[in-house]
Amino acid sequence: MTNFNYSLLFLLKKHNCQPYIQRFLQLPIVNITIGIIIILSVILTIVELSIPEKSPYLLICNTFSKIFTILFVIELSFRFIVAPNKKVYFQEYWLDILAILPLLRVFRTIRALQLLRLLRILRLPVFFNRYASTFPYILQRGIKEYLVVVGLLLLTILFGSVGILVFESSNNPNFTSLEEGFWFSVYSLFAGEPIPTQPSSLGGKIVGVFVMFMNVTIFAMFTGTVSAFMVDRIRREDDIVDWESFSNHTIICGWNRKAEIIVREFKAAGKSAGIPIIVIAEFDDEPNFIAPDLKSRIQFLKDDFTKVTALEKAGISRAETCIILCDKTHGRSDQDADARTILAALTAEKLNPNVYTCAELLNREYGSHLDLGHVNDYIVSREQSGFLLAQAALNRGLMGVFSELLTYERGNQFYRITITDEWVGKTFLELFIHIKQNHNAILIAVSQPQGKFEINPERYIFQEKDNLIVIATREIKL
Repeated sequence: MTNFNYSLLFLLKKHNCQPYIQRFLQLPIVNITIGIIIILSVILTIVELSIPEKSPYLLICNTFSKIFTILFVIELSFRFIVAPNKKVYFQEYWLDILAILPLLRVFRTIRALQLLRLLRILRLPVFFNRYASTFPYILQRGIKEYLVVVGLLLLTILFGSVGILVFESSNNPNFTSLEEGFWFSVYSLFAGEPIPTQPSSLGGKIVGVFVMFMNVTIFAMFTGTVSAFMVDRIRREDDIVDWESFSNHTIICGWNRKAEIIVREFKAAGKSAGIPIIVIAEFDDEPNFIAPDLKSRIQFLKDDFTKVTALEKAGISRAETCIILCDKTHGRSDQDADARTILAALTAEKLNPNVYTCAELLNREYGSHLDLGHVNDYIVSREQSGFLLAQAALNRGLMGVFSELLTYERGNQFYRITITDEWVGKTFLELFIHIKQNHNAILIAVSQPQGKFEINPERYIFQEKDNLIVIATREIKL
């Protein structure tokens, strides 16, 4: 068997079959089949160890056990081939490797070592967890903990039932059938002491101690899981939100460190005072804040911000501003992150054409999609960082100027103000002098109604509906 296994590994590596094996192992039907074989193997092990050694059915059980074990050897060999890190592979599958040891000739003579095959039952929680997204949300919250508790419970009962029968059936009249071994395991597990009687052999006593030890372990894990679930449920009941009550609010789609900066700037600018900012993002727990006082200004909505239902629940039709951040969680590539940003921005504009939408992109080449969708504004974050670094290198000390102008927390900032009728028809220079003399502010640009900007124009006559961009320590009025 060992020679066959090495030959198989050599052949597959020689023909570079790794991509095909990887896709094969990821097929749902393959994983479901492995799960069924695990269940059949465990049942067969229990039957094999519970019948007498001279039973005619023992040979049949041994034959099927070998077939199942060979299938597991092939499966583990395939997983070894495609594993990028062999150390991680052995950390993940060491129990499965122990479970196939009874196939080797040296281990066949010791009947008690057949109990190692029961370790395969611990693979079942892995398969259930892989498809946990199809379970109700209430189960998803602690699916790993629930499955570990159930897996340990089943393993303890099965190991205790079969183990006590293997060691005690020949010299203890109290353990002559699988049913008696089963009830011994159940009673000892829940009572914490050997019931109805103590084992007489050394192997039986070790099995009894193992069952009683698992009583403490499983009870502690179960108590911790239930307590965490109840605390989480109580907290969520306290956080019931009336989403319909929000209006003229700001929605942030996605969450990263930039989101906290945005919230901090909104607070410093005095925007949306008293109206929480709604953050739509996919996370299990609310993120920790560097500034804890910001948390009171945010209302989290755990959902996918590309979904229409999520945006509608957050009140996109009543929102004033929608900011869409680059979302690279769950291992998404740059292209996937930009695709999600574009989808969310276009959806927001479709649901509410009046909302002011700002988006963050990683690649400028996708900006044309936002232009076609009439998205109000977008930035290419990596590109802007490059511009700032270049300016800092070319003009020493300039970052100090940018650091002050780009935050509302100190010094001077940018402000957008509306021009009054008295200044329509007058020149840029006239208003520049007036603003500097009367407000100690600097006029730097004009925003025209069609969206064009005139930055520090040489000659400009103000028109109706023009907006001014000024640098000042506070918002000013003409």
